[in-house]
Amino acid sequence: MAIQHAYTLNPITALAHYRRAEGTGQFELLLVGEGAFLKIYEVESSKLIAQCRVFNSQTVHGIAVQGEEGSGDGLISIWGGRSFTLLDDIDLANIISSDVSSLVSNEKVAPDWLLACAISPFDASGGCIFITAHSVALHVLPLDGSKQMSVRRLSSPSRSILYSANIVWTSESSIMVAAGTVFGEIEIIALKMSITDSTESSEVLFTFTGHEGSIFGVQISPEITGPDGQLTRLLASCSDDRTIRLWDLSPLNSHPKDPPLTKDLLKDTGFGGVVPDSQGILSDKLCIATGMGGHASRIWQVKFVTPRNPESGKATRVNVISFGEDSTVQQWALDGWSKGPSENSTQDGLGIEKLSLKPKATLTHIQEFSHHTGKHIWSSSLLATGQLRSRLATGGADGAVSVFDILLDGQQVEQEIGQMAHDSPADELPESHRHARSWIKSLDDLVEPLPPAAIAQEPIKEPAEEPVEEPVVQQAPDVAGSKDENPEGSSESKKKKKKKKKPPVAPKDAFNKYALVGSNKVLFTTNFGRVVVQSNTSSDPWLELSLPSGSETDLKSYSVVTGIPDHGIAILAGANGKVFMHSPSRGIEQIADLKHKVAGLFYIPRPGHDTLLVLATLLGGSEASVITLRPASLEKVNVQSINLPPAFVVTSAGEVSELIILGSRNGKIAVYNLDAGASEQMVDIDDNFKCRDAITSVIRVPDSLETPGHFVVTSRDGTYAILLACVNPLDAEALVLLKLVHQASLPFGPMIEGAAYCDESLIVNGFRSTTFIVWNETEQREICRVDCGGAHRSYVYSLLPQHGGTFFAYTKASKLHIHEQYHPSHNVLKTGGHGREIKTCAVSPDQLFIATAAEDTNIRIWDYDDAHDEVDGDRLQCYLTLRKHSAGVQHLQWAASSESSHYLFSGGGCEEFYVWAIMAAPGKKGLGAVCEATLDDLSEDRDLRIMGFDVHATSNPVEIGLAKGPSMYLIAIAFSDSTIRAYWYTQAEGFEKFGHGRYTSSCITQIKVLISEESGSMILTASTDGHLATWEMGGDDDDDDDDVVGLTNFSVTKRIKVHQSAILSLDTLPIGPDGFLIATGGDDNAVSLTYLSADEFALRLTVPSAHAAAVSGLSFVTHSHDSADQTGIFRICTVGGDQKVKSWAFKVMAELEQGRFKISELVWQEQEVGDKTTTNVADAAGLASIAGGCGHTHCLVYGNGIGIFDA
Repeated sequence: MAIQHAYTLNPITALAHYRRAEGTGQFELLLVGEGAFLKIYEVESSKLIAQCRVFNSQTVHGIAVQGEEGSGDGLISIWGGRSFTLLDDIDLANIISSDVSSLVSNEKVAPDWLLACAISPFDASGGCIFITAHSVALHVLPLDGSKQMSVRRLSSPSRSILYSANIVWTSESSIMVAAGTVFGEIEIIALKMSITDSTESSEVLFTFTGHEGSIFGVQISPEITGPDGQLTRLLASCSDDRTIRLWDLSPLNSHPKDPPLTKDLLKDTGFGGVVPDSQGILSDKLCIATGMGGHASRIWQVKFVTPRNPESGKATRVNVISFGEDSTVQQWALDGWSKGPSENSTQDGLGIEKLSLKPKATLTHIQEFSHHTGKHIWSSSLLATGQLRSRLATGGADGAVSVFDILLDGQQVEQEIGQMAHDSPADELPESHRHARSWIKSLDDLVEPLPPAAIAQEPIKEPAEEPVEEPVVQQAPDVAGSKDENPEGSSESKKKKKKKKKPPVAPKDAFNKYALVGSNKVLFTTNFGRVVVQSNTSSDPWLELSLPSGSETDLKSYSVVTGIPDHGIAILAGANGKVFMHSPSRGIEQIADLKHKVAGLFYIPRPGHDTLLVLATLLGGSEASVITLRPASLEKVNVQSINLPPAFVVTSAGEVSELIILGSRNGKIAVYNLDAGASEQMVDIDDNFKCRDAITSVIRVPDSLETPGHFVVTSRDGTYAILLACVNPLDAEALVLLKLVHQASLPFGPMIEGAAYCDESLIVNGFRSTTFIVWNETEQREICRVDCGGAHRSYVYSLLPQHGGTFFAYTKASKLHIHEQYHPSHNVLKTGGHGREIKTCAVSPDQLFIATAAEDTNIRIWDYDDAHDEVDGDRLQCYLTLRKHSAGVQHLQWAASSESSHYLFSGGGCEEFYVWAIMAAPGKKGLGAVCEATLDDLSEDRDLRIMGFDVHATSNPVEIGLAKGPSMYLIAIAFSDSTIRAYWYTQAEGFEKFGHGRYTSSCITQIKVLISEESGSMILTASTDGHLATWEMGGDDDDDDDDVVGLTNFSVTKRIKVHQSAILSLDTLPIGPDGFLIATGGDDNAVSLTYLSADEFALRLTVPSAHAAAVSGLSFVTHSHDSADQTGIFRICTVGGDQKVKSWAFKVMAELEQGRFKISELVWQEQEVGDKTTTNVADAAGLASIAGGCGHTHCLVYGNGIGIFDA
C-alpha cells in the first residue's frame, strides 16, 4: 500500500488576508501556508473551508495578494525556497469548491532562494517581483490563456547575501527594495523597468549602517505625511542585536540628475568592516528612532500600522508591531518625530541636505500580545478594518493561527467615564464596545469630597501661638567671609533656627475594598467608611450609600466585602463585628452582629436553593459563622457557628453535594455538613493531592457536565485540581472521601486566584509578575491580559459568560482602573500544539490516545479521529497538557492499569521520572491526570539524563510469577552515564530497585525489556557504538557495596554490531515463543533487521544508505503469514533527517526444527512505487504507528511539528 498524506500540524510559515466578493458582500478569508499546503479559513466563522497541496515537498514561506488590502481581484503569489506559483481568482474559486486538491503541476523553480514578493497593484498585467537571497530581482509575468510564466532577471546593482527583503511598487515601472544583509547593513535599491520592452535600470540608493547583527526583517511604510508636511516613507528594521530602528527615506528620493548616493563609497564587508565616515554619519541622521527591551529574544519581523485614511496636512500617526522568537507581538508608537533644515542648510558631498532632528524621536512601547506557546512567530498578515483599527493574524511554530484587532496607539483608555454598556447583549454593542476598553478614575471624580469636619476622626488642634522649635541644624562656618562683616550678623548665624510648625494635613480618603453587584457593576468602600455603587446608566453619577443610623463609622479604616452578582447584593462588615447587606431595593441594612472583628466574608453559591450562604470568619478566632439569609425577607436571617481546625485560616469556601468545603492558607481542606449540626466531617483526602500554598477558590463543577460531587480548587502554588467528594465505603470514621481526579500546573502564576465555568470551559485567573491573566484551561488559550501592577492590591474580577469577556476593577496609584472586554482577546482560527521540537511520542495500548513531549518540557495528550473530515475541523485534538518536568522529556510510554484507565510514564533530563495516572474527569475533554509517583533514586549531582526506559506490566501468569504480586510494573531505565537500573513499581509501595548494570564507555540510546515463555526475561539495549546487547536479569547479588546490598547485578551476555555508529531508533516484534525481530535505524543512514532467538543473535540484514541522512525513527506497521510455504511478509516505516518517509517490506522464511518453527532467512522485498513520500516535519525525531479505525495503520512523524500518513 502506498504511503499517503493524511494530516499535518506544522509551523505556520505564511499568512495573507483575502477579501472574496460574494453577492453584494465580501467575505474575509485568510490564506494559510502550513507545510506544502495552502489552507483557506473563513475569519468570521473560524472555519477551514478548503485546502490543497501547492508544492511537492517544499514548505510554503510566503503568500502575496494583489490589490488594496487583499481585495481579491487579481493574482496570488505563493513561494517557498526556490519554488513558486501564481494563482488567479478562478484557481482560488476551484480550490474553495474542492474541484482542485493539488497545484503541484503548476510549481515553478527559481534559480535561487526567494525571500520576498510584491505584485503590481497598478495593473494585473504587471506581474510580480521576487527578490532572491543574493539580491537579484526576478520579474514574473503570467502568460495569457495558459499556466505558463515569463521569468525575467533584472540587472542587480548588488550581490549581497540577504536574510530579509521588502518590495514596494512606487509606480507602474518603479520599484523600491529594502534588503537586509547578513552583515548588518540595509540596502535601499531602486529598480526601473518597462513592461513593453526590455529597458531597465537599477541602483543602490543608500546603505544604512548601525545595526550590530544580521538583519532579520525590514519593511517600507506606505506613503505618510511627515512632520514637515511632505509625503515620505519610513523604513523599519529589526536585527540580531534585538533592536528595532526606524529610518527616514525622504532624502533618498533621488532625481535622475543626481548621482547615486553610494557612488565612490568603498567599504569592507562583514562585521567590523570599515564604514566611510560620511555614510556612518548620514545613517545616524536618517535613523530617527530606536526601540529595544520589549522582546526577551531575537526579533524576526516588523510591520507598520498607520491610519487607514491619513488626514491631509497633519503628520501621520505611526505605530510599529514587532514579532519575536519569544512568540510575542509588541506594539510601539513613534513619538516626538520632527525634522527641518538647519538655519544654514548645506549639501554634503553625497548630495544630501544636512538634517537636524529636533529632537531625536522615540519608539514607545504600548502593549504586548502573547497568543502562542513555545517559541517563534513565523508569519503575520495585517488588514486595515477601520480608520484606527487593523486586524492582525499571526502564525507560530506551535501551528496555531490567531486573529485579533490592533488599535492605533493601543487600546481605548478613557479618563472620563465612557458609555458603559451594562446588561446589553454583546451582539448589540456599538463597534467601540467590541474591543477592550479601560477607565481610570480618581475617587474625587466619582463622589463629592467630604467636608473637612467630616473627614477628621479627631478634632484637629490648632497650632500653638508660641513657635515650635525644630531640631538644630549645624552649619559649617563661612571661611570665605570678610573680616569687616557685621559681628552681630555672625552671632545671629550661630543661633538656633526656629520655624513655625505647619498645621497637620487632613487625611485623604482612598479606595479600600471592591465587590461586584452585577456582572460588570462594582461597589466599593473607602478608608473613611463610605460605600459607593456604580450607577445603572453611564449618564448618572455613582451613588453613595448610607449606612444605618448609628453605624455611620463602622466601616471606617477597615472593611471586608463580598458580592453576590446574580442577586445584585453585597455583604459588608467592619472591625466591630456588625454585618450589613446592600440590595438595590432596600439599601444597606444590618443583618448580623458577630461581636468580633470580621476577617473575611465568602459567598457560597448553591444552585437550586432559595437561600444564600455567606461564611464570615473572625480575626484570631477558632470559629466561623455561616449566615443563611433570604434576600426578600431579612427577618429570617440565621447565624450558625462552626468550629475550625487548629491553625486553620480560611481563604476560600464552596459547596458540593450539600457539603461545605473550606480551603485554608496552608493548603488544607475542611468539610462540613450543615444538616448534621455543622460539625466538621472526618475526611480522607487522596494522598496524591498536594497543595503547597493557600487555596484561593472552591468551585463546584456544573451539573450540566453530569458529574455530581466534583469540584475545582485553585491555589497560589500555580496549580488547580479537580476532586470528587463521595462517601467513603472503606472507613467508618472518615465519612467523606476526597478523591483526586486531576491536578495540573498552569502556564502562568503562581498567584492563581480563582476559577469559573463558561459553558463547558474551565476559566482560571491570576497574576504573573505585574500582569493579571485570564486563561481558558480547557481550550488552552489566553482570554485577557492586563498590566495592573501585580497581585498586592484591591481588585475584583468577573467573567462575562455570554461571549467569554471579562470585567476587572482594581486600584493602581490610588486610582480606580476598570478594564472591560466583551470578547476574548483573540480568536483562534486554528489550534496548535507544542511550540518547540517534539522529542518523543507514545501511543496508548488501546490506540485511543497519543502522548507527545517536546523541548518546551510539556506533555500533551491527543486524540486522533481518522474518520473526521479535516476540512470540517482538526482531526488531532489535544485533551491535556501536563507541566511538571523542568528539563527536556526524552521518552514516554503507556501501560494499562487496573486501578486507573491508563498509566503514562515520562522521563528526561535531571533524572526526572514520573508516573501519571490518566483517568476520566469532568469537562469538555473528559480526561484527567494525576502525578502518582516520582522516582527519588537520584545521583548525588542529579545531572544525568534518562536516555530511555521500558515498562512491562505483569498481566499474564508467566510475568506474574516473575513479579512479586499483581498490578506490578517492571521498569528498566537507561541513563546517560552508560548505566541501567531496574525497578518494581506498585501504586501502594512506589518504586523498589532490584537491579543495575553498567555498559562500556559508549552511551546507551535505547532499552527494551524482552519477556518470553521459555527464555524468561532479558534486557535489550542499543548504544552509540552501533551494537545491540542483551543483558541477563539474574546473576549474583552485588554485595561489595553497602549501598546496593541485595541488588541484582546485570551483565551483558551477547553483543552484535548492526550499525557503523549510533543507533537512533529501535522497534521489536515477538516471533514465536522465544524469538524477536529487531529493527534499528542508525546515524549511518542504514536500516537493519536482526533476529534474536532465545539469547542468540541468529540473523542480520542491513540496507545501507536507506535514507540520505540519519534514520531517526521507525516502527513495525503490518505483517501477514502464509501457512502454505511458512513465510511471512513484514512491513516497517522509517523516517530520516532527509524528510523522507519510506515503507520497507521483507520476507521471513521459517523451517521446522525439533518440532518447532525457527526463522531461517530474512529477505528484503523490492520497493514499489509509492513506498516513499516527503514530510514537511523538519528535524524529525521519530515515528510511531497507530491502528486506524478504518482498518489500516497510520504513521505519525514527529519533530518540528506532526505529520500523519496512511501506510
